[in-house]
Amino acid sequence: MKRFFTIFFTLMMLFTLAACSPQENADSQDPVVNPTNLTFSLTNETENPDVEGFTTIEDDPFIAEEGSTVLEATELYCMSHDMTITIEKNGSYVTEINGFAQGDYSDTTGWIFTVNGELPDVSAGEITIEEGDKIVWSFIDFSTYAW
Repeated sequence: MKRFFTIFFTLMMLFTLAACSPQENADSQDPVVNPTNLTFSLTNETENPDVEGFTTIEDDPFIAEEGSTVLEATELYCMSHDMTITIEKNGSYVTEINGFAQGDYSDTTGWIFTVNGELPDVSAGEITIEEGDKIVWSFIDFSTYAW
């Protein structure tokens, strides 16, 4: 009987150790295989005094997968920095970043982006990133923004 309890407790200890050992998370993202170095910025370009708590980010370096779009790189940046991001259902327009959403402060507030200082005429999902790109997302008031 003593031998049975010894074997039983030994097996229980092995199962406990196996259950507690680190295991690969099936939901974890694969590492970046072909890295592309970028910088990411968030700016508040509104003149609205109600936009409180906005955290400006300036030229924060990060790495995304080569061949990603600006939208995919932005999603990666937000996820890796515990920031929320909301994208319109059709997948072409960012409606919210880090708690600041279009229309929150007036009907004319929202997000625009530039790549290397240029305002593209296509969506963020249509532009492929390149080494050294500077992605800037600006929260603006469309009615007062200097286009």
